[in-house]
Amino acid sequence: MLWKIQEDYEMENDKMVLSVKELQECLGIGRDVAYALMKNGAFPSMRLGNRYMVEKEAFARWLKRNEGRLIKL
Repeated sequence: MLWKIQEDYEMENDKMVLSVKELQECLGIGRDVAYALMKNGAFPSMRLGNRYMVEKEAFARWLKRNEGRLIKL
């Protein structure tokens, strides 16, 4: 049973995607700005049902590519 709890914990921390709330925390932005960014066609987000998310690696590439730029939403 203990191994199952540990496995679940590791899976949670090794998620491949960021939610809107996690994106807010990463960038220090509010909810409205996070959703605007997710809905921006130039941002690498995806939508599953009514949930927006972004793959961590795609987010890291986007950040690097847009370093020093002004992002207009």
